[in-house]
Order: sequence, then C-alpha cells, then structure tokens
Amino acid sequence: MTAGRRRFFLSAGLAALLAAAVALVVLTRADKSAGPVQAGAGSTPSAAAGATVVPQSPPASGPASAPSISAPAAEPTAAPTRTAALPVTATGGGRYPARYSVGAPGVKRYKQSDARLPVPKGYKLLQAHNKDSKEYDIYDCNGTVNLDRKYFRAFIYIGTSCHGTVNITNSIIAPPPGSANRAILVNADASANLKINLTNVTIRPEPVGRGEKSAPLNDHAMNDCATCTITMNRVDVANTGGMCLCGARTTIRNSWLHDNYIANLSDPSAAHTGGVFPYGGTGPITIENSRLEPGINAYTGKPVPNYWKAITAVLFTQSVDGSQLRNYTVRNSFISLGAYGLYAQTGIDLKVTGNVFGPTHWDAAGGCDSNCSTTYGEWSNNVVGTIDGVPTKKQVPKPGK
Repeated sequence: MTAGRRRFFLSAGLAALLAAAVALVVLTRADKSAGPVQAGAGSTPSAAAGATVVPQSPPASGPASAPSISAPAAEPTAAPTRTAALPVTATGGGRYPARYSVGAPGVKRYKQSDARLPVPKGYKLLQAHNKDSKEYDIYDCNGTVNLDRKYFRAFIYIGTSCHGTVNITNSIIAPPPGSANRAILVNADASANLKINLTNVTIRPEPVGRGEKSAPLNDHAMNDCATCTITMNRVDVANTGGMCLCGARTTIRNSWLHDNYIANLSDPSAAHTGGVFPYGGTGPITIENSRLEPGINAYTGKPVPNYWKAITAVLFTQSVDGSQLRNYTVRNSFISLGAYGLYAQTGIDLKVTGNVFGPTHWDAAGGCDSNCSTTYGEWSNNVVGTIDGVPTKKQVPKPGK
C-alpha cells in the first residue's frame, strides 16, 4: 500500500456524535407543525448524520486522500457573462459557466473573506425569525411559495409540514455568524411531496474567524428529504462545506461550487467536506453543465491552502445499509480541486461523460476496493483540464479495482 494514501469509510462514532449535536440544536426550536426536527429525515441518511466521512488509507489500486426528475425551474432569459480574466476555453467551449457568471443578479466578484455581500438594488432584506439560531422559517407551504429578489441574512429552515412547491429565484442566502444549521435545512416529512427549485441564487454564508463556529460554513449548503425533488439551476455556492447532500430526485445544472470554507479550522482535516454527496442515496441524480471546484480561491484563481485535507472528493458516493445508487449521471461539467475529483464507492451503471477533470491532490477519479462494488454504464470523453477549466486531449481513465 502506498504510504500516505487513505481509504474512505464512515466513522460511526463521529457520525453519531454529530447527529446528536444536530438533534440538540434543532430540538430546541418549536415548529408550528409540532413535529420534532429531524435534520433531513429523507432518503439520504447523511442529512441526519451530518454526512461525515473520514478518509483513511485507500486501496493500493488507486491513489487517495482524501422517479424521474420533475420539470426543472425555468431557464434564465439572459446568457451567462464571461469573466475577462479567463480565456473563453476555460468554459470548455461553453459546456460549463465561467467564474462569477451565475448566481443572483447584481452580485459582483467577492472574496471568501469579505464580511458581507453588498445587497444589490431591488432586493428585500429578510432577517432571521429566530435571533438565536439565525433561521428564517418556511413552515406551512402547501401549494406554491415564490420567493424572488430576497436577501436572506439567515439560514432557511423548511419545516415538516412544508409540501407543494418552493421556488427561490434571483435571491441571496447569506447565513450570518453563529447560524445553527446548513444554509438550507430541509426537514419536510414524508406525508406528501415537496419540490424545491433554486434559480439564479447565490448561497454564501458570512465568514467567521479562526476557531469560531457557524454551521453553514462547514456543512453542505442543502440537503434532500424522502419525498423531495430538487432542482438547482444557475446557483452559485461558496463558503460552505459543499453544494448538496442529496441522494435522490436531484438535478444540478449550470451551477458553480467554489471556495469551500475551512478558514475557521485550525486543522482542515477535521472537516470532511466535498461537493455533491449522495450518501446512502438511491438516485436519480443528474449533474450537468456545472463548474464544481470546491478547493479554488476563485478571487485569486489559486488553490486554497490544504484544501485537499478537508475535501474528500468533489463527487463522492457511499452506500448505507446496502443502499444502491442508480440513474447517476455527470456530464459536460468541470470537476476540480478535491482530494479526488470523483470517488465512487457505490453505484450501478454510473454515466460519466464529456467532463473536464482539473487538478486534484490524488487522482481525477478513484477506484473501488474489494469492500464495494461500482459499475459504469458509460465512461467517455472525460479529459484532463487546467486549474482554470481549459480542457486538454488527455483522457481520464475509467476507475477500476
């Protein structure tokens, strides 16, 4: 076994500890629906367990370290703008967005360390309903709830009785320091379906100092639920521990993940963040035309120091209690700056096509050891790219045992 390489597995003790911590936070709050909060009590158990994974030594075979989709949200009417500092080819010929070209209208370039994003004209500032937890509550939402041109200085809590459709468009979600949970905490129960559509949204929690805590900074921005259908279109996610803890009925398109936040951690390896993580998920999941580079400092165009110690993989799949992930598709996207680009520990007939894999600490795509079984229905036209997203002609080999 190669020295310094690690295999991924779930630390049951740590997961239980974090689950208890989440439960303690959310159970202190009263919900109009009268049900106890089960943070993400859905198809993916990671939402409740905090989705913590502990990287360990990987297999010698590969380097390491770390229902159909319902109608998507409406496509934007305006074409993405391009960042002048990057060449046009940094979008893979238009396959994925340029940096700072998606998200809420009016948001300009920003740094990970900026205390706050300026509120562009035309937005309504919404403060938290609960000053202690810093949450903005969406409880009873039968039918359709439309939230447009809002600046949420809070994390959004979607309660147990929230069913129907929630559309968040042209908005900014910016949880302040001390927020008690991820940027969008979905807790809808399984009594009815819930559709969540995010379009032209910027999710960017405010930073805290070294040693300080704010849950949205080090957790995935959003989680799924047992009856959720989630669509993210032209969403900009930064200063988080990942984009989505989502394992079923999820579509991510034309979106951008960057600047995973580890600046408050004295030891980055204490975090096990990533990009899109269907932990215990069953699918379907589609990721297309997106730019996923969690380890980049987008303002400078350079890697965040020690990013790989915290970011297990940009795309990571893991089974729970024999769960089987199916209908998993990743296409025409840029995948860069995780310990791995893709590390699939579970999945049947995964389809990975037309992607550009940028730099990683270990491999673009990691293999599966003797403890798991992953198969690929299609692996084609996946190539190596530069840190800015410029593709080369060098092929990325299909992972194998």
